[in-house]
Amino acid sequence: MGNDGMILPKLKVLDISGSKKLISTPDFDTFPCLERIKLNSCRKLKHIHPSISYHEKLVSVDMSNCSSLKTFPPISGMKKLEILILDGCSRLCNFPDIQTNMDNLVYLYLRQTGIKVVPSSIGQYCTNLISLNLGFCKRLKHIECNFHLLEHLKELNLSGCKRLKILEQVPGLLNRFFNNLHPGTKFLGFPSSLMKLRLLWCDWKYEDISYVLRELSNLQVLDLSMNDFSRLHCSLLQLRSLKFLTLSNCENLVELPDLPESIAVLRATDCFKLGIVDLPTNLKWLWRISLPMDCISGDVGIKVQSMLQGNAINDYSISISFYAPPMPIRAISRTLMLELPRNWYNEFSGFLICINDWFRGNNGVITIKDVMGRENKDVMEVSDGTSNPTFGSICYIYISFGSLRHTSWWKSKHTTISFSIADKHTNLKVELVPGRSKGDSIERSKDTTNSSKFWDTDPIKVKRDSESCIEIQWDHGYEYTSNAFDP
Repeated sequence: MGNDGMILPKLKVLDISGSKKLISTPDFDTFPCLERIKLNSCRKLKHIHPSISYHEKLVSVDMSNCSSLKTFPPISGMKKLEILILDGCSRLCNFPDIQTNMDNLVYLYLRQTGIKVVPSSIGQYCTNLISLNLGFCKRLKHIECNFHLLEHLKELNLSGCKRLKILEQVPGLLNRFFNNLHPGTKFLGFPSSLMKLRLLWCDWKYEDISYVLRELSNLQVLDLSMNDFSRLHCSLLQLRSLKFLTLSNCENLVELPDLPESIAVLRATDCFKLGIVDLPTNLKWLWRISLPMDCISGDVGIKVQSMLQGNAINDYSISISFYAPPMPIRAISRTLMLELPRNWYNEFSGFLICINDWFRGNNGVITIKDVMGRENKDVMEVSDGTSNPTFGSICYIYISFGSLRHTSWWKSKHTTISFSIADKHTNLKVELVPGRSKGDSIERSKDTTNSSKFWDTDPIKVKRDSESCIEIQWDHGYEYTSNAFDP
């Protein structure tokens, strides 16, 4: 791509993403008003014109997945730049040389690049950075940046950086890896402003991570999945804002850590060495759980009911899954009938639906219909609260009445209803969950622990609604799906 003397003084957005033949960029001086550059997935791009380094109007630069790009020009004057995305530039070995204050830079993404060192200039010049993504930088060995200078940093991804040894059994060795912070000092840890920390697949085995997590009073998301430790060797009780914890695919994990009262989402999928644990009934904000099925002691259904009674989010839906390898299910019952007692809508708080699936079913459509007569009783089972023999995985979906009060279905009178799910490998059971007494001491808090402010999606969504029938899409979600690193 060449300029050929062409000047476009009013051009604000340059988007030639996916160009198969682009080798070098034009002179950016010919685009004096340019604000956004999108050159992602230009696989043959090798050269970026140095004029980009002092362009004063640029706000966003996206050159992700430019796999032939080896260098990025020194940044000396991009004072308005807010977003720099170089994800997937696998041949980019050096961190962009920042030579001036970048007060507006808030998103810096270098995921899956070949960088080896995070320089001290990040802490010196990018003090307003909010999100830094260094995930799967497999050559990254050293961090020279003082994270404590990044007072606004909320999201940090160091997942898959296996050569970066953040932890050692002896904390005094940490300054081997986090050097040049200040002369004579050790690694200072992460800034207290941090809200999301992803450290999955870091090849950790025996380390005590308390040194890394200390003082993270604002941390809400912690992803430690796909590591090799058997225990965390520390309590998470000091993380009083923690809402989301995932330990999934930690195949050697034998016990869960102590959890803070703020926890809302706990995922430990495929942790099949996990020992017997009690389903936590004292964590009143917990509304989504994924655990191996064999690790829960006692009657799971009773424990789920107990957990619901202690939960403070009575108006929100809850999803609890216990995973196991795919196995056949006996006594298939895809449709069943539930006779509703008088005043059910006042005396009970919601429906608890147990879905026993041959496969790891984590989504589907639940249909609730009025039953006008008993002519269909030969194809239905009445739910009496007893359990059929179960094999495979189990998912409990709690549909709160509070989530249905806005529907046409709720406003109609119902005496007998049927539940069905369109999956031939699924077994259903439905129960009514008793409501709380008026003297219940649990208050429904409206602070930041309210699930309406959670980043994880609601497990249920009304798909179709009428006076006689309602279809509800449920989605437990396999793992944490929302991208915490999208600008």
